[in-house]
Amino acid sequence: MAKKKDKKAFPLLNTEEAEEVVHELGRALDSHRDWTNRFRKMLVCRTKPKASDLNADAYKKTAFGRWYYGKVHPHLRDHPDFRAIGKHHEHMHGLAHELSRTIRDKENVGIAQYDAFVESIGCFRLSVRKLLSESWDMLRHTDPLTGVLTRTAMQARFEDEQERARRNGQPCCVGMMDLDHFKSINDTYGHQAGDKVLEVVAGYTLGHLRNYDQVFRYGGEEFVLLFPNTAIDRAKTVLDRLRRGLKRKPIAVGKKKNLHVSASFGVADLLPDCPAKMSLENADQALYAAKKAGRNRVLVWPLA
Repeated sequence: MAKKKDKKAFPLLNTEEAEEVVHELGRALDSHRDWTNRFRKMLVCRTKPKASDLNADAYKKTAFGRWYYGKVHPHLRDHPDFRAIGKHHEHMHGLAHELSRTIRDKENVGIAQYDAFVESIGCFRLSVRKLLSESWDMLRHTDPLTGVLTRTAMQARFEDEQERARRNGQPCCVGMMDLDHFKSINDTYGHQAGDKVLEVVAGYTLGHLRNYDQVFRYGGEEFVLLFPNTAIDRAKTVLDRLRRGLKRKPIAVGKKKNLHVSASFGVADLLPDCPAKMSLENADQALYAAKKAGRNRVLVWPLA
């Protein structure tokens, strides 16, 4: 039986950035369709190629090319599907450049030459639609306030990591994070201040984890963290560092008011052969114990 390939983790984009990707990729498909129709008409009718089609760097000067090679979020630029789009786009325009020169020189277009061009069109469209589908999926599963994944997206990610653990024997850990005394922030400063705290905490957490670690908003002020290929002692070290950093970080909730918040954590191994909720419950038990022991600490399941 063929091994199932690991799913690529989508880059850590906030909702606004993911919406931009959806918009730009949609524009890419629209402009590509217009360009393809115009280019095929040139091939059939043997009209004079545009100067842009005769330019070897034409792929960088299209509307899509200017976006793709411009200021794009670093996490997106590192994504394999994003890189694949660029390769297909450049290859397609390279073949178009050769076809344009053939038409300009009034030579016959070979069957193999034309077939390669048509195939490149299909590959480019497929690569764009693949990332577009991922972007839409991310928007459906992204918490609009904090920009982290939602609880509904969590089960599939857990199952992916359990399968990886069964197949490769790699450890994986699940952590639970709960902000201490969060209700008092809402009661004292209002829900707008509470939302600001959640937004900053989520952003800080994302910014201080690895690209392939995952963060989910579990509910209210509670977050779940997933650490692939990480032993539990390493996960505890990471969470301790995160806890200390959060405690030191000032969060502006008014013109002259900064808050400092603390968080409690529980961490457990993700069990590969048990329901994911069991590992989550273990991490939750460790979190509960951390709260009971005085908060602002990390405890590991099983408890000593």
